[in-house]
Amino acid sequence: MEYNEPELTLRDYVAILRRRYLYLIIPFILVLGVSIAVSVFTPPVYESTGTIMVESQQIPDNFVQSTITSYADERIGVITQRVMIRDNLLRIIDKFNLFGSDRNSIPASDLVDRMRNMVSVQIISADIQGQRNNGRTAISFKISVVNSEPDLAFRVANEFVTLFLDENLRNRISRASETSDFLNNETQKLKLELETIENQVAEFKQINSGSLPEHLDMRISQRERAINAQENIDREIKNLEEQRNFLEIDLASASVRTGNGEAEILLNPEQELTRLEAQLLEKSAVYGAAHPDITSLNRKISQVKEKIANGDVEDSNSLVGDPVSAKISARIEAIEDRIVVQNRLKAEAQILIATLEETIIQTPQTERGLRALNRGYENALEQYESIKAKLMDAQLSESLEEEKKAERFLILEPPVLAETPIRPNRAKIMALGVFIAIGAGFAAIFLIEMIDGSVYGLARLTEAIQQQPLANIPYIETGQETAKTRKRVKVLAGFSVATAVCAMVLVHFLYLPLDIFFIKVWGRIS
Repeated sequence: MEYNEPELTLRDYVAILRRRYLYLIIPFILVLGVSIAVSVFTPPVYESTGTIMVESQQIPDNFVQSTITSYADERIGVITQRVMIRDNLLRIIDKFNLFGSDRNSIPASDLVDRMRNMVSVQIISADIQGQRNNGRTAISFKISVVNSEPDLAFRVANEFVTLFLDENLRNRISRASETSDFLNNETQKLKLELETIENQVAEFKQINSGSLPEHLDMRISQRERAINAQENIDREIKNLEEQRNFLEIDLASASVRTGNGEAEILLNPEQELTRLEAQLLEKSAVYGAAHPDITSLNRKISQVKEKIANGDVEDSNSLVGDPVSAKISARIEAIEDRIVVQNRLKAEAQILIATLEETIIQTPQTERGLRALNRGYENALEQYESIKAKLMDAQLSESLEEEKKAERFLILEPPVLAETPIRPNRAKIMALGVFIAIGAGFAAIFLIEMIDGSVYGLARLTEAIQQQPLANIPYIETGQETAKTRKRVKVLAGFSVATAVCAMVLVHFLYLPLDIFFIKVWGRIS
């Protein structure tokens, strides 16, 4: 007979199940028991969550610009890092006695890690379209605390919510204050710099007062006037010299010759007085009353008048000459004195012209240095005014933060006392345990079938002898075997009942009273 590959039928599977039922039941009971124990003995974990909303600035940015320019999610991350520092966490652990007796036996670093694992921060974002930010930004965030005791989770969550609110306010005020202090310091520095430049400009103008560019037109006018004055003096000197020449010619014609050939004019006291008065008249037009020449002439006139009054004119008849020559000589002396004065005025005018020309030449260099100083002053003044305006904005921003009118954190939902644990989900654990238990039982049957080399059924026999049997005689069970099978079933049923009773007792005393447990189960089902 031709050999065909045997195929297992449903009857073969049923036979395997009847033959290996203990390998299905025992793993099922063991795995189910473990899953029940896990779901029963795993301590419940409660979660308390508080929601904080990020409220935008109440005053429009067009009126008052805040100095805090970072995004909300960035600030939340920074605040989280500051709140979760070691000192804060250890203080909270001590305040609420979170870990009980483990506080002294576990290292502080492990306690801090466990504390950080208890707290979680979840940022809730939304799509924002605008000029300042385009994309997702935080509109609120949740602070959750988990603990095996709901009251502790609730109190610790409240503590962290308070810490986040206080840290945000302190952080914003601190940053606004630091900005104001920085700008104030920069303002003072620029103010000192401005005062320094102003002193330099004043000192430069004082040193170069004669060559300042704003006085250039005046100095040019002064130079022109000085040149005109010099020309007038030259003309005056020329006129005086011509007058002197004419007078000298007149004097030569009116003088007498002495024995030695020299011209000499001898004057009597009256003539001398006339000559001195003429000289006094000429010099008074040039000099003041305190001038030495004026004083000398007044003294000589007084002496001559005194001589005439005393009649001391013995030698008057011996004098030769005439009053005309004396008057001409007096006028010549006066003209010579005026020429001296005009020459002195000319020298002074030349010095003035030279000085003015030198300052006019120095004016471009002075203007260059003054422009450099003024340019530095203008730059410093521009920076000062800019920083001053920013300082005023920063002070407004600081007032905005202190009065809590800027962006702030508000409690949207305070933490509440948890009524049900978030884990473990005992129903899911038990349901998963049932599926795993069934899978473990069938896996055990499959493994035993693969390992066991015994021949059961037509398929295994055909596979073993590589031939198709002529007939299949079913197994005939004896009465003893039937009794043994029934005994096994009774023992297994008793074991299952005992296991179920023990599980129910454990649930009743260790987890929840059975009446309440069944009510909750019925409520979940319904």
